[in-house]
Formats: sequence, C-alpha cells, structure tokens
Amino acid sequence: MLIYCKECLLPNTKPYIKFSLGICSACTFHKKKNKFKKEKGINWNKRKKEFSKLIKNIKKRKSPIYDVCVPVSGGKDSITQVSYLLNKGLRILCVNIDYGIKTKIGEENLKCIPKMGASLITYRPNLKVQKKIIKKSFEDFGDPDLMSHCMLHALPIRIAINFNIPMVFLGENAAYEYSGENDLNEKEMSQKWFDHYASNSGLSPKKFAEIYNIPYKIMKVYDLPNKNDLKKTTAVFCSYFFKWSSEKNLVIAKKFGFKTLNKAHEGTYRNYVGIDEKINRIHQYIKLLKFGYGRATDHACEDIRNRKISRKKGIQLIKKYDQVYLSDYYVNDFIKFIGIKKSKFFKILDKFTNKKIWKRSNNKLIFKPNIK
Repeated sequence: MLIYCKECLLPNTKPYIKFSLGICSACTFHKKKNKFKKEKGINWNKRKKEFSKLIKNIKKRKSPIYDVCVPVSGGKDSITQVSYLLNKGLRILCVNIDYGIKTKIGEENLKCIPKMGASLITYRPNLKVQKKIIKKSFEDFGDPDLMSHCMLHALPIRIAINFNIPMVFLGENAAYEYSGENDLNEKEMSQKWFDHYASNSGLSPKKFAEIYNIPYKIMKVYDLPNKNDLKKTTAVFCSYFFKWSSEKNLVIAKKFGFKTLNKAHEGTYRNYVGIDEKINRIHQYIKLLKFGYGRATDHACEDIRNRKISRKKGIQLIKKYDQVYLSDYYVNDFIKFIGIKKSKFFKILDKFTNKKIWKRSNNKLIFKPNIK
C-alpha cells in the first residue's frame, strides 16, 4: 500500500523521497523558501545580491566570446532562466539538445530564445548511437530518457569549458524542489549531484558504454568532464537565486512569446509543461507504472504547496488525469524512432509495471490510489 505525504500527495514509492512526521522533504523545503524572516527561511533579497555580485565577477573574467551558457529546451523554465540574464551586458550562449522527437510547438517556442537577445545553438547527437542508447535504456531500464538526462546536464558544461565560458546557468535543483535528498550543494552542480540525480544512482555514461560496447569517447558528451576540467567553469542553479515556481515562470515566459497548448497535455491537467518533445511522455507514463504516480501528481503537489488548489481538489485531478492512457501520437513516433514493433513496446511496459500496486482485470490494468 502506498503512503502519501500528509500535506501534498507524493507517495513513498517516489525515488529518493524522505518523510519526517508524515511530511515529504519537498513540502518542508517549500515552507523554507516561502518564509520571509531571515532566521527562519531563505533570504531571497540576499540571494539576489549574491547573484548580482556573481554577474559582476563573470564580467570581470572577460571571456573571449560568451559570458554565460544556458541549457534550454524552449520550455517556460529555460526562457525564464534566460530572462534573468538579460539587460546585464552579458553575452549569452544558449544550448538546446535535440535528443529525440521535437514537437511543432516545441520548435516554435525555441525560436523565442534568439529573439530575447541570446545566441542559440542546437546540438543533435549522433542518431545512430542515440537511438541505440534510447532503445537499450527503454528495454533494459524502463527509462528512455536515462542517458539523455545525463547529456542535458553534462554537455552544456563541456561546451562552456571549450568556449572558455565562466558560468553555466542551470534551471531548478531537483534535489530540493522535488523531494530529493537535501544534503547536496543547493547552489552548484557537483559530481555527486550528477551521479545521484542525472545518472540514476550509479549507472554512469561510462558504465553504460561498457555494458553496451559503445566506445566511451563517443559517450563523453553524456558525461561530466574530469575534476580538473570541471573547475574551469561554475555551474549554478537558477532556483538557488530566484524562487522557483512553474506559475511564475509561465507568466515570465509568455512575455517573451511562449505558447501553450489549446488543451491539457496528455497525462496532466496543465497545458504548458513537457510540450516541447515526445519521448518524455513515455518516460512519465512508465513512472506511473513503476511507482504509482504520474505527471498530474507532480503538478497537483506543486499547486497544493502554493495553495492554488486544496488537497481534496488535487486528489480529484490525480484520479482524472494521472492514468490517462498513452495515445498513438506518442507511441507511434517513439517505436518508429527506436525501431521496434508496437507489440514489443507494450511487452516492455508490462515488464516494468509494478505488480504490487497494479492488478489486471478483463485484460486491463487497474490501480486505485488509496489517497485520503
């Protein structure tokens, strides 16, 4: 039986989750970041001053081409990250990693970045290798994004080092925002953070290369550089300096032309999250099969913490949207991309379905969350 946070709706099956007196660490951190007294919570004014000082130091470095590198998807969050760097006299290089199947709206939203006043490059990995990596990640680990998440964090840092860019401006720190283990550096990316959150606790790109006989020199773009090279730039999290909020980021991104869907995105009730590419929908659906919670739960929990909706309303939204079945819009492009038949695709889904929480009745999977 799943046990849920008393304040939001995250279950005890979520990887890395911690509870204290029935309350998850995401809720605990959220309270901390929303308190305004210096001695009790985060002093955001102090952190903004720290950010201004950081920007001054970056400009003093006089990098030959760019001052800061920002990984971007074209989503609301990455557009917001860029917005915090505008009008500061910085030369901004944005790096988009197109590792799978872009959507039309994702391509349109990505065009907002250069219009904002930043340079943009799109990196498309070796598709022969990338398709193999995604296929093996899906078949053997039930996570098609397994190594792609590594590349999303590692490659912008490697590019920054090669361009002699002093800072990489990352998005949110998942270890703090989404109920992870809050004993890691809140401000900066580290090897420990990467090993734990990007490379899925031990399955490093190097280890993956060994398992599947892929030359590591090809997979280096998925991995962090060595310790000495890593010191040549500083990768900081935007969420350390500015209070992270999906709603706030959406408002900011819309000012720069960000477009949303006309209806809710499949698997949730929001129309503006995860809309830039298709493979993540597969990732999120398998998360539901493995752990019993999906994208609607993530969003309902955030809205509950922000007091936008009640816990009761969150339960209603989760029951309505979390278990929305995968449509052919995502499945067909995915199986074509990695080269498998639909029958095999569904066998793999069944392989990673948690039989302790899902039951089969009349050839249908049934899971009724015991949320109260």
